[in-house]
Amino acid sequence: MNHKRIVYSIVIPVFNESGNVAELYKRLKKILEGLDKSYEIIFADDGSTDDSFLLLRNIAFSDHGVRVLRFDKNYGQHKAVAAGILEAQGDYIVTLDADLQNPPEEIPGLIEKIKSGYDMVSGYRKLRKDSLGRRLPSLMTNFVIFSITGLRMHDYGSMLRIYKKETAKSLAEEFKKSGGYITMLVAKVTRNIAEITVSHDARSAGRSKYNLSKLAGLFFRILFCYNENVRKALGIKTEEPFFVIERKIEDGQEAIVSNYNR
Repeated sequence: MNHKRIVYSIVIPVFNESGNVAELYKRLKKILEGLDKSYEIIFADDGSTDDSFLLLRNIAFSDHGVRVLRFDKNYGQHKAVAAGILEAQGDYIVTLDADLQNPPEEIPGLIEKIKSGYDMVSGYRKLRKDSLGRRLPSLMTNFVIFSITGLRMHDYGSMLRIYKKETAKSLAEEFKKSGGYITMLVAKVTRNIAEITVSHDARSAGRSKYNLSKLAGLFFRILFCYNENVRKALGIKTEEPFFVIERKIEDGQEAIVSNYNR
């Protein structure tokens, strides 16, 4: 599949989702085969400590349309997404979480909408199946992002999205420079976006990876990493990339090693 033009790249960040990845792959494969277009699936394993990487590696060995990128330790969801986008070859790049709360069956709807001429289409989780403790920070995040960027969306935190290739690549390059919050960086790349209402399922396995520490780090990125002058004032180097990708081969799979310059 890598020897011909790829139409759709699916980028999935994974961190300790051993209870979900096999089912996700099965459902995703069915959807993609039904599209009758060339595709690739890129799982970006963000330093999982469970059996996620072993399961993904076995899937990749049996399906040449699957690639597994591996971080040497846990760096965070957005870094894994950016790395996957940088590796993607498709004309359109889809991102979604590995926890199955984003149903892969929603992907055809995203594809249909982006062909109306948008640069990005995002899933709007109108009826979220998250706890109040997860929804409240999301509401705060939505308000802050809109206040800073002026980008108006119903759901800033949805990972279920489709991008035109050029838009996604520009977004990943912006992330490399700042390490900011991906949705905020979209505002720097394009305003030609749309949302469609999508389903949001309850978790069937595993647990949420967000805690107070990660939420605090998220708000730091939202408040201080969007504006280049603010980053300079804080002593955050802007002339160096936020991460670089090196290659090595490990058990037959590509491995991603991230070296941070700060």
